[in-house]
Amino acid sequence: MSSTKLRERLKNVHAYAVTPFQRKNLMELDLDGLAGNLRFLIGKGVQVINVGGGTGEIEALTDGELEALARVALDVAGDHALVLPTLPGNLRAAMELAPRYQQMGAKVLLAMPPFIRHQVPPKLDGVWNFYRMVSQATSLPLMPYNTQGWQPDFFARLAEIDRIIGIKDPCVHPHNLFKAMRRLGKRFVWIGNKRHDAGVLQYRYQAGIQGYTAGLVNFVPGYELEMHRAAQREDWDRMAMLQEKVAGLERLREVHGDAALLKAGLDLIGLAGGPVRPPRVDVSEAGRAELARELNGLGTPVCKKRRQRPGFR
Repeated sequence: MSSTKLRERLKNVHAYAVTPFQRKNLMELDLDGLAGNLRFLIGKGVQVINVGGGTGEIEALTDGELEALARVALDVAGDHALVLPTLPGNLRAAMELAPRYQQMGAKVLLAMPPFIRHQVPPKLDGVWNFYRMVSQATSLPLMPYNTQGWQPDFFARLAEIDRIIGIKDPCVHPHNLFKAMRRLGKRFVWIGNKRHDAGVLQYRYQAGIQGYTAGLVNFVPGYELEMHRAAQREDWDRMAMLQEKVAGLERLREVHGDAALLKAGLDLIGLAGGPVRPPRVDVSEAGRAELARELNGLGTPVCKKRRQRPGFR
């Protein structure tokens, strides 16, 4: 795939898939369930999917599990959706996984940032070297995930690494991102984050983001995909209206946590949610009831029994 075509495909809603675990054995992946969830997303029109990311509970996954998630996702998606497997912030693990993902047929990789005892390194020279070394382990393009509040100057340093094609930014420090976008322009594909409760996604598109990451898309894909289409039409009023509709879901996500809330939502629509791994905590019955009311209000049918899903092979 040409760089130009890949860049265009990245300018979309990036669905961050959860990692389903076996309900009777939390230590085993539910790969059939993952396959069913991904088929649902692709069938609804989702074109970019991440597996094994933060929403996918990467901190609780082994390298072998990350590899298994990527293999299933790439097999299910085929040419219908662009799959971004995740590289962890551990240098050796990232360098070993990158060529394996490439052999599976991945086209681009999400690269988590490295931390020192869960802290941002005091000097970002080491973070830059991390991405430089990972880029040497594969010929695939990389998309770093900025969870470290990078300053605009560091974005400019990342631009020196040819393999980096885009930036995924959670918009925790949006002014830094906006300054970097003005400075670097088309050097990167800029993927931001939403804040539906405050209804600010349209302003981030106006500032220059070209797509955004989404978790609620796992079970209400129509709303998230229509927001991106509205952004392409510059229909800012419609974006505001759609965000107002799903703001309640986002508030529940803030209360219960991303992976837990999204898994509860998948359970409620008959797909594979299931339990989270500790230290995350599953959504309470009261929380599930509140979530069900929100889904009903959005016109999303809630199932009483989990849907039977075919295997992924």
